[in-house]
Amino acid sequence: MIAASHLGFRYPERRLPALRDLSFSVRAGESVLVLGSSGSGKSTLALCLDGLIPQLVEGEFSGELTVAGLSTSARPVSLLAQKVGLVFQDPEAQFCTLSVQDEVAFGLENLRTAPELIDGKIEAALARVGLAGFRERRLDALSGGEQQRVALASVLALEPEVLVLDEPSANLDPAGTRGLFALLGQLAARGEHTLLVIEHKLDEIIAWVESVLVLAPDGSLLFRGDPREAFYERAELLAEAGVWRPQRVAVVQGLRERGWAIPESPLSLAETVAALRATPGLLAQLGAAPPASAPSPPGPEEVLLAVRDLSFSYPKGAEVLSAVSFEIRAGEFTVIVGANGAGKSTLASLLSGVRRPPRGTVYLRGSDMRTLSDAALTAQVGHVFQNPEHQLVADSVHGELAYSLARSKHGRLTVEQEATVTSTLQRFGLERLAEANPYTLSQGQKRRLSVAAMLVRAQPVLVLDEPTFGQDYDQALKLMDLLADLWRQGSTIVVVTHDMNLAAQYAQQLLVLDRGELLFCGPPGEFFAAEELVDRASLARPPLAQLSAALSAEQGRDLRLLTLNDFFAAAGLASESQIQRLTDMPERCHGVGP
Repeated sequence: MIAASHLGFRYPERRLPALRDLSFSVRAGESVLVLGSSGSGKSTLALCLDGLIPQLVEGEFSGELTVAGLSTSARPVSLLAQKVGLVFQDPEAQFCTLSVQDEVAFGLENLRTAPELIDGKIEAALARVGLAGFRERRLDALSGGEQQRVALASVLALEPEVLVLDEPSANLDPAGTRGLFALLGQLAARGEHTLLVIEHKLDEIIAWVESVLVLAPDGSLLFRGDPREAFYERAELLAEAGVWRPQRVAVVQGLRERGWAIPESPLSLAETVAALRATPGLLAQLGAAPPASAPSPPGPEEVLLAVRDLSFSYPKGAEVLSAVSFEIRAGEFTVIVGANGAGKSTLASLLSGVRRPPRGTVYLRGSDMRTLSDAALTAQVGHVFQNPEHQLVADSVHGELAYSLARSKHGRLTVEQEATVTSTLQRFGLERLAEANPYTLSQGQKRRLSVAAMLVRAQPVLVLDEPTFGQDYDQALKLMDLLADLWRQGSTIVVVTHDMNLAAQYAQQLLVLDRGELLFCGPPGEFFAAEELVDRASLARPPLAQLSAALSAEQGRDLRLLTLNDFFAAAGLASESQIQRLTDMPERCHGVGP
């Protein structure tokens, strides 16, 4: 179905190619997981598969690529689009209309589908992605996750032979991700489509993908073959390339490295439980260990941010937040989670002052935020937006950081500030892109740039909306380690995320929003142990918490193991956590539901 021979591509004004001498093939009906570090060319490869590269995207193209027997460089995009359905990483980048039904109909109309058939195809496609009843909605009124599902529905309606998805779950909440992957798993089982999925939520997808294609950081082919071989036998190779690995695999590998003789090479949850059960003495050791806990010394008692009975609605819109109350202490690491549309990004923008809250609802160091000047706010609180492009202002990567420090496109930096910019670029792996236009970067690189531009100012409070979005394993780890270092140095960190692993590992205080209401406020372990609350919030336990729950059922007691360090410590292999979680939280969350 897909055959690449010495495929290469270099973007204009880039010295190095995005793809380099790629040769591989994919059989009809095969499901392939595409992996690689940020900037390794994954999205570029996706654009090549339907002819957008080289026919519409300028650059230096070499080699040969055929899909369903059609040359992607010689046959028109209009023909290739009938064979290849591409769902972009950013759904807004592929929208052509204003409403849901018009967007799904757009491709069908361009293919001259009989009018009497279009209505049924719209209904069927929306139902498959869980958006039945959304036909009349405006696209700009949808959450990011809902927009991603519309983009997928518009492609599925065309019934392509090849389906290429570029980080399709990036904007989805855990429940939406679970539903999407279940759908893709069904498509893979039927073999009706050849699937290429670029994704880093590997525990949720690894059970049904048949093979793995891994790109090296320089855009060449690093590995092509069986997932077990990739994640176990080639684990060191993939780690050096900054590639994500399944959390369950990391547990098995870590326990093996520490002396436990775990049989087989499990991938799925059921396989991993069986393998741990078959390891002599391991389950007994896990069952004998006390529930994982790592209390931290209490931090300062100063209430830095106080939210009091906060309700918020957009003009002519429904209420987004309803009577939310909580406190964030100085030096605390708070994580906000919730389903798509729960109000997370709105709450973050109100905490940072990007949106001014109603008078008497949000206080910064005891002062009503509504009364503070912009200068006073930005000196104390930094905000990293969910969409990196929403805060790009300069025409170079270096310029973005310089603007953040000088607060002007033409402001001159001091020698000390210039040194700060240089060191920050190096810290975020952006030094070789210093003169590149920010809009030419990959999504992962744009995210690193947006975080770097805010962290360079060193404000005492940082609010970050999906900071690890689009990052490879190495960069995500570096970014979270950086935030952890800032936290240890006294910074107050507030993170909005869909990543339950991040929430489990880093949160001292976990805030869970459900349709605008504060459902839970407290330690993450307590929340993930309450299955009813997790389901009510349309969230999911992180992969290791799911594994812990399955093992708890075997042992008849709640192991409450959320992170790799929890598993290693329970197995008698204690190691210091990156961030120790507080188990005894002060009572400062008000109006929280049961």
